[in-house]
Amino acid sequence: MEEESKMPFWKKLKLSIFNLEEYQKLATQKIKRTILYIAILMLIFAFFSTLSITYVFHNTVQDMGKYINENLEELNFKNGVLSIKSKDKPEEPIIIDESSNFNGKIIIDTSDLTEEQQNKYIEDVNSYYNGIIILKDKIIMRSYGIGTGTILLNDLSNEIHLVNIEKNDIINFVNGTSIFKLDAIFFIAIFIVLYINNLALVLLDAVLYSLIGYILSGFSRIRLRFSAIYNIAIYSLTLPILLNLIYTIINTLTGYTIKYFSIMYSAITCIYIFTAILMIKSDVIKKQIELSKIIEEQEKIKEEMARKELEKKEEEEKERVRKKDEKERKEEKKKQEKQGKKENNGPEPQANIKTNN
Repeated sequence: MEEESKMPFWKKLKLSIFNLEEYQKLATQKIKRTILYIAILMLIFAFFSTLSITYVFHNTVQDMGKYINENLEELNFKNGVLSIKSKDKPEEPIIIDESSNFNGKIIIDTSDLTEEQQNKYIEDVNSYYNGIIILKDKIIMRSYGIGTGTILLNDLSNEIHLVNIEKNDIINFVNGTSIFKLDAIFFIAIFIVLYINNLALVLLDAVLYSLIGYILSGFSRIRLRFSAIYNIAIYSLTLPILLNLIYTIINTLTGYTIKYFSIMYSAITCIYIFTAILMIKSDVIKKQIELSKIIEEQEKIKEEMARKELEKKEEEEKERVRKKDEKERKEEKKKQEKQGKKENNGPEPQANIKTNN
């Protein structure tokens, strides 16, 4: 049991996907170890998802550098406030749809906006798989299946020690090595948001799937503790999470979508839970049958031992009776021999004495 509780992460990962018959071992894990497992898995998910988003961000920033050089009249950043105006229509927001290296929408509006106008922009990019909204004080990024993250420009400027930026500074920055520092800051910010949000969602999803598993176990007539079913639900999410990771990376890089992926995600999880419960039930039934056979065999052995014990006692009793009879016969024989001796010896003969009268 101690070895099972200290099962390494990669072994659990393998068992979760390929060895449904081993779910009984996973179900007996402590909850804290199960949560540690899913926390590590979500670290992997967040890392590679953020890596793909950062790659797209890097290319987008470079494309924006070209766009700035060719289309913007004014671009400056001072005291945490950004100001951008286009050459053609300086008073209107800049909207970029489906650029060559960015599958989504970019909206740039550094005018004074109300919260309602900002929400409208957010709703607008939500209809795309990826979106960036650049405002005077922040950058809002959205990616399908991952969510929305915000970078405050004032915090960003403090991180990279930039106080005043002009158009030429941006172009030089994009074309220089400093862009990698921006990529690193962007990666860390998105990674933290992505990890916390997705870990919380997965843990909540596990509770929902646990309730489904609890109902299924009731129909299957097998009693499992809720903690065991919660463990099963967590490990059943392994394959859907890895598939979601692959899908997220492909979607982020190419924009390719699967219409009913969320349904497939839930279906795979439920299939794993249901199959694991049935296998546990089958294993329990098998053990019960084996136990009944052992009990039956033990009863036979007991009966056989009792029969042999009885036969032994009967033999001992016969032997005792035989010895007793033999002893009595010997004693009787000795007695008869003694008696015979006496009879054979008889009284001593009297001497013939002549008497003279």
